[in-house]
Amino acid sequence: MGSGYMSREQQHSERDDQEPGILWTWAADDLGGRGVRGVTGTRYQARLKLLAALNAMPNRAHGTIRPAQLDNWARPYPCYRYGPIVVRARRDADTGTVVIDEAEGR
Repeated sequence: MGSGYMSREQQHSERDDQEPGILWTWAADDLGGRGVRGVTGTRYQARLKLLAALNAMPNRAHGTIRPAQLDNWARPYPCYRYGPIVVRARRDADTGTVVIDEAEGR
């Protein structure tokens, strides 16, 4: 997918996934305390980023996706207000396969 090309299904999914005011945060960590995090405008892109991160990490790494809203009125500086975790993912300890658990209700 390095070319930036998106299939019709991906484009459709991307459009349907955009919610005004909602951002999607993703985080992946290994057991050594190292990790990566990101914020994107769609759940679909968050899922792609999380999967790419987990595939680059050692077995037993784990990650999550959750919605967030930017609170510009927070003081002393803006911050995110996080919603519940909607996706949990992990790399299987034995096979290295990424296993995804979708949370219910989202």
